[in-house]
Amino acid sequence: YMIGAMTDLKNNKRRKKDEAIGQKMASYRKIVVRIKSTSANNSFGRSSDASMRIKLQDVKDIEAKGRWWKVGAKWRGNQFHDDVSDTAGTSGGANGTGSTSGSQSASEKEEDALLVLASKYRMNTDLRRSIFCIIMGSTDCEDAFEKLVRGGMLKGKAERDVIRVLIECCSQEKSYNPYYAHLANRICEYQPSCNFTLRLTYWDAFKQFDSMKARKAANIAKLLAHLVCNGRGLNLNVLKVIEIDNDGMSEKAIIFLMVLFTTLLESFDDPLQVTGLFEAAFASSKKKRKRSTGDEDDLPDDDSDGLKESLSLFLLQYVKASPKNVKKSQFRTNFKAAVKACETDELDMMM
Repeated sequence: YMIGAMTDLKNNKRRKKDEAIGQKMASYRKIVVRIKSTSANNSFGRSSDASMRIKLQDVKDIEAKGRWWKVGAKWRGNQFHDDVSDTAGTSGGANGTGSTSGSQSASEKEEDALLVLASKYRMNTDLRRSIFCIIMGSTDCEDAFEKLVRGGMLKGKAERDVIRVLIECCSQEKSYNPYYAHLANRICEYQPSCNFTLRLTYWDAFKQFDSMKARKAANIAKLLAHLVCNGRGLNLNVLKVIEIDNDGMSEKAIIFLMVLFTTLLESFDDPLQVTGLFEAAFASSKKKRKRSTGDEDDLPDDDSDGLKESLSLFLLQYVKASPKNVKKSQFRTNFKAAVKACETDELDMMM
């Protein structure tokens, strides 16, 4: 037998038994590949529960917490950890029924409060309500991000609602919370197309300056400052749709731009970073102008020069008078770098 096996191995001859096993293994591999491809290609609204990372504990806790993987289904979050529940259970009595019911009632109250808040913020679809409950009910940005990914909410048209709900939640806070900026950065890192959705959402917000509250303008300004400093996709070019002039600007537009530039100028220790921030916005305008005209030799700089004039006008008229713009301060150094980056012929005549 050994001699025959060695001869077959030398002649690269396979036995019928080995060929049968190989064929079975090949068929199994095809089945596994089909399962993986089906799970990966399932889009939001059609995905099966088997394609998500659902743990056994999630299935056991359906009656207590609900199904987080179902859009529109009730879900009570993960605010009650096992160790806290166990400790409360031992102190509640021999069977621990009192503590369990107390935890469930508390979670139900929190869920009901989130749903009421979602209605207050005009989350008028099941998808938006689910996104709202995930963003507002998560423990941190990583927890929220994982739940959004598991729910398939960062695919297709659903990612637009995620961005809009995120900015709406940020704007309604009594004071700015960096949580939303970190979550937005995490989402844009995972799904770069969300940068364009962010730009469109801000452009829609700029149209509402007349009816916008001052706190909302300040919150979304600080959020934009954080996103611009991060440099993943947004830059100051997003401000090109705002008409900046001496007399026609609304009060909320002035508050928005003042908070934005103040936050930006306070965020950098090196004036070269400020210069690079402004130059990136002007370069972005020139690139878009080149793509639209298709002429590489004779390209008018109307877009970039118009943005420079607008930003320099606001810097000199409003930011220059800021109480933080004192001599020998980092704010003053960064302010000078920003003004220099916006220099045009008309600005030189004004100075």
